Amino acid sequence: MYGGHVQVADLDLSGNAPSYFAITDVNVLSPTADSFSSGQTVVVDGETIVSVGVDIELAEGTPTIDGNGMFLVPGFIDSHVHLWESENDLLLYVANGVTQVREMNGLPIHMQWKKEIAAGRLGPELFVVAPQFATFDLFEGLFVGWTQHKTIVRSASQVNQAVEFYVNEGYDAVKASSYLDGKGYVALSEAAKENAIPLVGHIPMAVGLDDVWRSNQAEIAHVEELMKALDREFGGYGHENAEEFLEFVRSRSDDVADHLIETGISVTSTLTLIDSFHQQKSNLDAVLGAAALEYESPGIAEGTVITSRGMGWLPGVNIYRWPSEWGDERRANSLIYWKTYSNAQHIVFDALLKKGVSILAGTDANVPVMVPGFSLHAEMKALNDSGMSTAQVIASATTIPARFMKTRTGKIRPGFKANLVLLRENPLNDIDAIESIEMVIVKGERLIIVVNLGQIRIAKDVGQDAPLAPLFGVQFATFAAFPAAIPFGLVFPVFGIANARFGFDVIEPSVFNAFAAGPNVFTGHRTSVTPDTFIKVQHHAYLCANFHSAASVLLAGVSSQSTFLILRTITNSSRFEPTVP
Repeated sequence: MYGGHVQVADLDLSGNAPSYFAITDVNVLSPTADSFSSGQTVVVDGETIVSVGVDIELAEGTPTIDGNGMFLVPGFIDSHVHLWESENDLLLYVANGVTQVREMNGLPIHMQWKKEIAAGRLGPELFVVAPQFATFDLFEGLFVGWTQHKTIVRSASQVNQAVEFYVNEGYDAVKASSYLDGKGYVALSEAAKENAIPLVGHIPMAVGLDDVWRSNQAEIAHVEELMKALDREFGGYGHENAEEFLEFVRSRSDDVADHLIETGISVTSTLTLIDSFHQQKSNLDAVLGAAALEYESPGIAEGTVITSRGMGWLPGVNIYRWPSEWGDERRANSLIYWKTYSNAQHIVFDALLKKGVSILAGTDANVPVMVPGFSLHAEMKALNDSGMSTAQVIASATTIPARFMKTRTGKIRPGFKANLVLLRENPLNDIDAIESIEMVIVKGERLIIVVNLGQIRIAKDVGQDAPLAPLFGVQFATFAAFPAAIPFGLVFPVFGIANARFGFDVIEPSVFNAFAAGPNVFTGHRTSVTPDTFIKVQHHAYLCANFHSAASVLLAGVSSQSTFLILRTITNSSRFEPTVP
């Protein structure tokens, strides 16, 4: 589920990389991210930058890398990702120069990966936000908590207990979801302050902007969230009053930005994702064709058997698709709605940028169609297209999120961690240069060059059975003890799944350790290194499941079977856009 059945790439990173080395003759990005200093030498000891400057004397025998006049920038930070159970994403981030990510719905496995990376495993540093808080009634809460990994709370005491638990477990922040009720939001705000842990995330549908300004929330996870709050103030827009809504957003956005400045609340961008909503509905094939789809985990892109909110990407399972029964007129009206949705977020973004609100570059990676690592490049380009200067864009993915997360990253200065990306071209002249990656250094511990040496097929039809039959027994026992639960079982036959098998092909990435052939192996050559084949997963159409429908057993006393496609149709409803015309 969520990529957990995909075989993990086993990389051979043999080679003795030195713990002390220097990069010479390199252009170094300034701490303000708005200029480069030429002819610099950067000395790294262990995971730390120890000196930066011109004419630095190096001890005899110091391993060096000739920067050859290229451009050294801090490792990039994606401030909104979802790793879920897709472990290979850790490599994708590094391959794309992303050396730190903020996981926005953390799981125990993410805390384990965080510890492993801190101990030297290859991957981006992880800032892990605890599972988001939400309020649902008993039965829906059980289902949502299981399938979507949310923290279900219905009282202030439950909120307090959960926050204390997450603090003790070492999570870095707590998150409000859209489905947290008003009392729960107030309780979470107070508990976050009492436990000295940041509150981040959505603006719950049950609260207004004034409630946010009075809260202890430190960050809002999407520009979109502000627009949605304005929609609630407006009374809800539709295709028939879209222009009036946009005028309302224009009239309110400056005030919203002023309050963000006053309260010190940061905002994460995710512009590319929101702009893609109407495109995924109207022209999904083109959107998928433009994405680096071959790098996405098939366990995510192909959806899951367990839940309709399984983040499917492909036709037939894409979570943003129109219901098949909608006619042309309803689709046309919906398209107006979602284009207006996109336009409104840009009106808000313009105000935030003009007023100087702290903006973090984030992508919602692994939500369709945000491919980990690649999506941050796309987001940085979108920020530039939306009015940010190249310097502002780079700061939004380096210095600003590092300051928010209180980490010694984001700048190339003595005492900071050696999370670095060497680019062949100048990103201040053209933001597309962020893709001209020559070298990625992660905490100075490993120096990895991603090289197109070809792929090696390591597995064919990798599969794993998911033995889910016991769930049917639990369901039947529940119905016997609580007859009132029978309607729930009729709505969610997913509890009757007997088994499922997932299939896909995995291609091993190829990497090259810069020091494996000697300390100066990259002096003056390898100028066309790209991350294009770092991790590759090829899909095939072998996905199936049998299930015993609860309705069949209860009403007819027999067990029915169906294909995965039918199950998918049943469980993937159109609940993701209940208010859209």
